[in-house]
Amino acid sequence: MARVGILGLPNVGKTTLFNALTGLSAPTAAHPFSTTEPNVGVARVPDDRLDRAAALEKSAKVVHATLDLLDLPAMAPGGAGFGPQFFGRLREMEAVAIVLRAFRSDAVPDGESGTDPVAQAETLLLELTLADAEVFSRRADKALKEATGDASKRLGAEGIAKAAALLGEGIPLRASEWSEIQLEAFRDLAPLTLKPAVWVINVGEDAADPAALESAVAAVVPRGDVVVVVSARLEEEAARLDPTDRAELYEGLGLGEGALARVVRATYDALGLISFFTVGPKESRAWTVRRGATAPEAAGKIHTDLERGFIRAEVTTIDEVLAAGGWDKAKAAGKVRLEGKEYRVLEGDVLVVRFSV
Repeated sequence: MARVGILGLPNVGKTTLFNALTGLSAPTAAHPFSTTEPNVGVARVPDDRLDRAAALEKSAKVVHATLDLLDLPAMAPGGAGFGPQFFGRLREMEAVAIVLRAFRSDAVPDGESGTDPVAQAETLLLELTLADAEVFSRRADKALKEATGDASKRLGAEGIAKAAALLGEGIPLRASEWSEIQLEAFRDLAPLTLKPAVWVINVGEDAADPAALESAVAAVVPRGDVVVVVSARLEEEAARLDPTDRAELYEGLGLGEGALARVVRATYDALGLISFFTVGPKESRAWTVRRGATAPEAAGKIHTDLERGFIRAEVTTIDEVLAAGGWDKAKAAGKVRLEGKEYRVLEGDVLVVRFSV
């Protein structure tokens, strides 16, 4: 399960987005620093392919993939309201979702953030860079001293020194290329500016040109970062509806699959994650693995015994299962193939693992 930290300046709608993603009702307030404790929740990864396959298989249980979410207190320029303990919590996350405000509301003052998402992105990127600069600058001299006479440590120490210099110039680490040795040297420092980032632009219901906002923010954040546009307030209200009414609301407003699916997909892309499935009468389930994972590695997500005793996997795609009317029918139609230990699982694969222990 991937862990994602949500952060943003005051009054940007970050907790509203957290509520929309988790279905919880964490309190929100129209003033900065209204809470001193993070909100913690779990977001179910929506996937109608799994739901439809489970219906075909008449599965007794359906299990979606999930994301762990940590909604941190608001951050202000200079780190106000965001103490070292919260930077520490953020460093434990695998990715960050950074909320930017692009809406106006009489009920929510502009506060520190204003309504310019580009300016907010630049401010927050600088704050994260400065936080990393402090950590790396403290470590740089010590690392070089520890590497004296040890060639194996020297490259890592030089990487830390290079990183400290770049961060001191306000350049986030994602803006540069790093070797495996350097990345290993960075591991204990848990740099914030190396974490995959999803920038979430929070708009009002009457947003004029979401594509233009997305392009403007993408131009000022590190290349490869993912930018999405959502209306967190509308999505929070939709999260309280039953699935049928929610789908009707999305369709009526032209919102497609909704914010949760878009934000989750963006997070998966940023983290390099994919979903594969197991389906059957007892249970249909979505599993999450890193892109490029082998069949035995995927089998290990199901159970460690499956990875240790892996022989082969029967594989097809979820689309083939749906088109055929179920796993057994897809197999009877010749749509299922055998794959060995070298096979790399693809997004949307359905697996049945054969193993021996």
